[in-house]
Amino acid sequence: MSSGLLIIAVGVFLITTRFPKTHPGVLGASIDNFYSTKDVRLDIPPKRKSNVADPKINASSAILLYESNKYPLYSLNENASVPIASITKVMTAVIALEIYKLDDIVLVDDKAPTAIPSKIYLKAGEKIKFEDLLYGLLMNSGNDAAKAIASGKVTEDQFIGLMNERAKELTLDATQFKDAAGLDDQGHSSARDVAILFAYALKNPVFEKAVSTSEKEITSIDGTITHELKNSDRLTTGEIPVDGIIGGKTGYTPDAGHTLVAAARRNGHTLVSVVLKTQADTPSASAEETEKILSWGFNAFEFN
Repeated sequence: MSSGLLIIAVGVFLITTRFPKTHPGVLGASIDNFYSTKDVRLDIPPKRKSNVADPKINASSAILLYESNKYPLYSLNENASVPIASITKVMTAVIALEIYKLDDIVLVDDKAPTAIPSKIYLKAGEKIKFEDLLYGLLMNSGNDAAKAIASGKVTEDQFIGLMNERAKELTLDATQFKDAAGLDDQGHSSARDVAILFAYALKNPVFEKAVSTSEKEITSIDGTITHELKNSDRLTTGEIPVDGIIGGKTGYTPDAGHTLVAAARRNGHTLVSVVLKTQADTPSASAEETEKILSWGFNAFEFN
């Protein structure tokens, strides 16, 4: 290599490493050392179609992953570590599914019903199956369900410790959990970490079934207390249609904004999308942006 070309190459390296991109990237532009620790097959990326324009996603950060090899089809500030609100409950469910059996009976303590909405309105002293609590956690995003689950087998602090241990095991380097519900905005993650976590969670068929359920009625063990559940994700309920939708997990706090992680499957190919802090401050904004990015992904690529 000539001295002139060497200088140019060094200059490009310094620019790209010192000034990481914050604008949207398409077709794997965001791949870095993170992906070297994952089970990623970069030799067979999906083929981009030339006649489909790039999407404009109105959010602070976002990502779209091809689930089978974790290839990023689209990314926007995907490494930014930010509050993720109730998307936290994805990890809550992951840990809970490991320490509970589905038919375990959980006794609701005095603290769980004091959680602020959203909740499923558990009653102190109520006995309810863990499986039903899981649906309340993932469908209605029940903060009371999160508290009941986190303190049912271990202490809440121990449960949060397990959540953070699993984040480390999954090399979710931008992630730190402070509670099981996602109400504490000192907790944080990134679009990329959330996508990896959701893809991991979907490997459990119980989790997938829960996030894919639109409506469900659950009851206490003695049948005297009923909880009507409706999924907070407008894609799952069909209010905002997406072909092949599997399910998703919503989140909102004033600091985190409207957030959503979701997945869809068409012809055997699964895409996982994350949209964090939509520009529009409306309850439907995260679903609208997610529909946009998922539909674009299936239309813009040919999958092997």
